[in-house]
Amino acid sequence: MNEGIGDGKIGYSSEANFAPNDILYMLRDLPDACCIFKVLTDPFGTVKDMLFLFANEKYAAICGKPIAELIGNTFYKTVSNMDEDWLKFSYQAAILRQSSMNRTYNTRMDKWYEFWAVPVYQKGFCAFIIHDVTTTKRDEDHNIFATNTSNVIIECAKELTTSEYHKGVKKVLKRLGQTIEADRVFVAQMKDRKIEEIFEWMSNTTTLDMPLRKVFEKYDIPMMWDKQLQGKNVVMVDDTNCIADVNEIVYQDILAGRVSNYMIAALKDKKEVIGYLVADNYSINLQINVAEVFESVAIFLAAEMRNHDLNQELMYLGSHDALTGLGNRYALNQTLYLLSGMKTTVGVCYSDINGLKSINDAKGHEFGDQLIKDTAEIFAGVFKKKYCYRIGGDEFIAIVPEVDEVRFNALVQKLESKTKKVSLAIGHEWTNNSGAINKAVKNADEAMYSSKADYYESHERRQQNISLKSK
Repeated sequence: MNEGIGDGKIGYSSEANFAPNDILYMLRDLPDACCIFKVLTDPFGTVKDMLFLFANEKYAAICGKPIAELIGNTFYKTVSNMDEDWLKFSYQAAILRQSSMNRTYNTRMDKWYEFWAVPVYQKGFCAFIIHDVTTTKRDEDHNIFATNTSNVIIECAKELTTSEYHKGVKKVLKRLGQTIEADRVFVAQMKDRKIEEIFEWMSNTTTLDMPLRKVFEKYDIPMMWDKQLQGKNVVMVDDTNCIADVNEIVYQDILAGRVSNYMIAALKDKKEVIGYLVADNYSINLQINVAEVFESVAIFLAAEMRNHDLNQELMYLGSHDALTGLGNRYALNQTLYLLSGMKTTVGVCYSDINGLKSINDAKGHEFGDQLIKDTAEIFAGVFKKKYCYRIGGDEFIAIVPEVDEVRFNALVQKLESKTKKVSLAIGHEWTNNSGAINKAVKNADEAMYSSKADYYESHERRQQNISLKSK
């Protein structure tokens, strides 16, 4: 390099006067690991090994060998954690004179390295420059891991919010089960510490026979799940053999030969556990955070379960009488509308409590309300609760579809026999054509009022006789 050219600028010579040792010193001081090979080939030109001509301290550290032991020896003789691809890359660089770049994992050092194989000097020689990219690789893996995890959670949330409740839950279980490669994923919905409903997805590839409700209730499995959770949101049981140490019978009846691992998440409404999300035989080597996905899905399921129960409760309140639990007038109108569009047999029984006003006046409304509830219970016991409606303060009606006339008349007689403690006016009508349901209701209503008129006429005569006798 020539300095001090006449114009005051620094100039550079076209030829650098560096000795070979100068080049080696530069390579020794590289911030990355570096080595130079002469490739050793068979008569056919196939690379069989590589002879070390140079290696710096950083490369020696990766190999776990001193530089003196590497120089003059071959790759296969000195390097224990060999990568077969190195022969391919050395052939490309030394023989074909093509550069290449790749990544490899060093098991001994638990590090990821990015290396460049480049041609040097002349045909048959190549150099490898190796850069530690462990932090970069782990950041990349973490980003992929986090992205995959978020995508699964978002997809499950969409399935729940865009589908009808039961279908949505089943779609989520399928999506979750396929993602974590489980044999089975299920939700056990709880009410009063009892399993109320079970939603289940099973893999098409599983041949396991895994029992559900009967065995779970027999051994109170929810209590076992609570003990395992101990207040945590998710618990992963990696080896079910540990259950045998705690409860051998449960292990043999439910898990042995069926479930090798499982995962539980509690579905909560505030602090109350309203269900459990369980996965059997899931994979542990996945590019997602399984526990995070499972916990998030459990939160979504619990929220959807709360909303569904609330909607069901509101629908129930909107269609049922608060005092008796029987259907209300709205529910009756819905039933009549459906039946009017059908053609089936139907029986209508109209009923009214006689003298309810007098009873309320004499004994109070609390006594009267109890009489209404007792009457509703009798009515529902005869005709089944789902067919019975309270449509006024003291009026009840039963709409019994798909019943023959003899059977229906027998039910009416049964009602009459159960009204010893309460006086009921009863009118009934049976028709073989539900399309004429409104006419049948009108006829039953008129028959009931006729019965009620007879009651009051008889009641008034009794009152008059009592008055005459008292005189």
